[in-house]
Amino acid sequence: MAEPAPHHWKFMPSAQDEAWGWYVTAIAAGQESGSAPDAGWRLHFLVRGAAALSARGRRRQGVEAGDVVLLDARTRCALVAEGARPCRIHTVTFAGDTVERWAAGGVFGKLPRVIRAGFDENLLGLLVKLVEQAQHPSPEAGRLMAGFLGHLMARLEVAARRGSGAGRQGLLVQEARRLLSDPQLPDLEAVAQELGVSYSWFRRAFRAQTGVAPQRFRLLQRMDQACQLLSDSTLSVGAISGRLGFSSQAYFARMFRKETGLSPTVWRHKLL
Repeated sequence: MAEPAPHHWKFMPSAQDEAWGWYVTAIAAGQESGSAPDAGWRLHFLVRGAAALSARGRRRQGVEAGDVVLLDARTRCALVAEGARPCRIHTVTFAGDTVERWAAGGVFGKLPRVIRAGFDENLLGLLVKLVEQAQHPSPEAGRLMAGFLGHLMARLEVAARRGSGAGRQGLLVQEARRLLSDPQLPDLEAVAQELGVSYSWFRRAFRAQTGVAPQRFRLLQRMDQACQLLSDSTLSVGAISGRLGFSSQAYFARMFRKETGLSPTVWRHKLL
């Protein structure tokens, strides 16, 4: 499946935009974020794949699809795609006096900040609206983008508080993510048993915290591992299928094609 070409749009704020207090200066979509310092702040929404957040004085941190990274664009930070699976990052760069006051007042928290937002349809809808304004700018585009951005920031703060205030539920889901990364885990009900909760509670809590069902999360984890093994090892497709816990090579090949658009063999040959 061909990866969409990267896009980048820049905007020069008008006097009215600046008077509004916050405004968008750039919107981008691609596989990696730039590391060059710029004015203002950046919001990165990882919508596909996985990446590593690299920042001076900070340990590299893994981020996944559904995560949002908020950072000061004046510092040298970058999101770099990890693994063989394609990565897609939407980036919004913004500035303004109101944003300066927000940052000074601690509204953003300690930066860079990772928010486990999940695939909330409201957040994604606001991102789509921002991109649509970038693609088809109008005389009112600056003010409209500022409005969408403000709404997006409010939604992110709600998502962050919901995640940080989840208490035991948040800790259990974090442990579930670790368990689901084990390809030899027998089934999803085993995760619930390991956590000491009912399967129905586990399924609801996991989806609420991550934005995806546990079965979907587990499949994506296996696909990432499959891509890595196909590119970095000489294991046969059958051996990879067995290592990742699929019931048969045929089922593995069918799911791999569904997720990537290619069979495992063709995908491997394209890397050679």
